Amino acid sequence: MVSPTVHARRSLCYLLCDQPDAALQDAMQAQCVYPEWSTAFYMQSVALAKLEMHKDAADMLSEATGLEEKRQRGR
Repeated sequence: MVSPTVHARRSLCYLLCDQPDAALQDAMQAQCVYPEWSTAFYMQSVALAKLEMHKDAADMLSEATGLEEKRQRGR
């Protein structure tokens, strides 16, 4: 089984190593594995911001926030 956590953590490592393209790819893979996971969207947002794609980064951040609010209401 492919774990979205592995992709998200590797994405963070790529971000810390100033490799936003690779970070974005792993964050996108995490989203493919677990489409409703807000962390995958947060990681994409950060990678997109580092790539200076600010509109896309804001959209991903908004999506992540919406998913997180939905999750918290479901408790």
